[in-house]
Amino acid sequence: MGRIPFQFEGDFAAVSQEEYKRRARDPRFDYAHRVEYAAMGWANQIGHAEFPPGELNKILADRDERVPSNNAVNNHVRKAKGWGFIEVGSNRRCLVLPMHHFQKGIGDKTCDEHGIRPVKRFTP
Repeated sequence: MGRIPFQFEGDFAAVSQEEYKRRARDPRFDYAHRVEYAAMGWANQIGHAEFPPGELNKILADRDERVPSNNAVNNHVRKAKGWGFIEVGSNRRCLVLPMHHFQKGIGDKTCDEHGIRPVKRFTP
């Protein structure tokens, strides 16, 4: 696969979201990094990565495929927030990337977890 041309203002580079999904599932990485990788891998256009109930837990399974509890995932998300990898409003249902860390040119611009919906404009 060749390089895909894109244009952003500032010092940005493109990443493969599929690679970040793979890293999120890789138990060799620290959990806080895996949370950040999950946010990067599943982020939509506005930097929100929504997960169905229990899905982030499954993604963060350990080497023996043991799925962490909700409390453990909450702790991993809290650590990722503390390190500045994700926004303070993040939780195990939606990881939010800082706007100055992430941009995406295509995709959804909504978030059910945070109540974000495009504004419908009245057209006469």
